[in-house]
Amino acid sequence: MLEKVRIMKRLLLISGILFFISCQSGHQKNESVNEPEVKTVAIAQDTLNIGGMFCNMCVNSIEKGVNELQGITYVKASLEDSTTIVKYDTSKTDLAQIEKAIEKRGYRVKGDL
Repeated sequence: MLEKVRIMKRLLLISGILFFISCQSGHQKNESVNEPEVKTVAIAQDTLNIGGMFCNMCVNSIEKGVNELQGITYVKASLEDSTTIVKYDTSKTDLAQIEKAIEKRGYRVKGDL
């Protein structure tokens, strides 16, 4: 009986050590997996001079058309000075696509300011 107790203690000790080792190796693997991935996002801002805006519906149309593009973070068209300010993620869209979206709605991009 005494021999069985010794064997059981050794088995418990060995299983405890193995459990501890497996927890430590798993913990180290998770640390590398959980490291935050750093992505650099380049946000550009352009002010475009727009021809053909005459009313608030024109403003809304331009803003809606530009907002349909991926990567747009801000767009504001102004009837007072016929401009549109656009902020966008350069990895998802570019100025040419923005201009095309405006022209597709019937307006003329005269250039950026």
